[in-house]
Parts: sequence; structure tokens; C-alpha cells
Amino acid sequence: PDGETHYLVGELETHIIKAIDTLPPKCRTVFKLSRFEELSYKEIAERMEISVKTVENQMSKALKVLRKELRGYLSLF
Repeated sequence: PDGETHYLVGELETHIIKAIDTLPPKCRTVFKLSRFEELSYKEIAERMEISVKTVENQMSKALKVLRKELRGYLSLF
């Protein structure tokens, strides 16, 4: 990739990390387990001792917040 693309990717990564850090703790944990550790909702529910429905709700909340926080950057890609 050229220099500008490399810069934009770095900027996006920084903003993604900051956006994830704004999530409430339980929501952030659910999101990270799903996206970074690639666990299923059932596996997350078992690990956190919560219901699958709670996992679904927390993921929905996380994605809504991340879309809002990153809306200006996602159009670049």
C-alpha cells in the first residue's frame, strides 16, 4: 500500500481501539470475545455465566456504539 493508505489504516486502527475502549466493561468483554477470540455467543455466555440473549444484546449495543463512533472513518474504506 502507498503511504496515504498506510496512514489511513493506522488512523482507523487507532480510532477503533478508542471506540472499543468507550464501551461499558461487560459490553467490551463480549465484543472482544466475539471478534478477537472468535468465540460463539454460546461459548461467551458460558464463559461469562450469562444468557445467550444477554450476549446478543451486548453485541448489538457494542456494534451500535462502534458504528456511531466510527461513521466518519468507515466511508474511507
